[in-house]
Amino acid sequence: MYQKIEDISFHILAAIIIANLLTAVAVWYEIYYVVNDSATATAKAILIDAVAAAALGIYIVGTADTYMVLSKLILEKYLNNRFNAGFDEGEARGKEEGREEGKEEGREEGKEEGKAIGRKQADREWRAWYNRMTDARVRGEDFNEPPPESSETEA
Repeated sequence: MYQKIEDISFHILAAIIIANLLTAVAVWYEIYYVVNDSATATAKAILIDAVAAAALGIYIVGTADTYMVLSKLILEKYLNNRFNAGFDEGEARGKEEGREEGKEEGREEGKEEGKAIGRKQADREWRAWYNRMTDARVRGEDFNEPPPESSETEA
């Protein structure tokens, strides 16, 4: 059920209060303005007016309550749609920013990894050259091989 019991009981109470007020107006009208009736006719008129007042009170409260409930449902639907649209937009924007950030981080990590691989390769080349040079000196041979070229570039 859409409404809580407390909400419904409030509206029933409001209908009763409005009906009582309208009945009081009907009694006042019958007693002060229709003075030529007999007591039975006055009581009958008051009873008929009370039933009409109760029906009118229920109609007024029912109409107002229906309007409020429909307005609340429409507003909730509208706000829910706006929230979902904003959430979807924010999620899409966050994903795009995350992708761009991930790409940039990936590029940076790739550069660092490439530099590390390049340093290791250069170290191996220099170590191999150094070992060949020391082996040639130990054997007493001339070593004319140039050292490996440096692959560093200025950033």
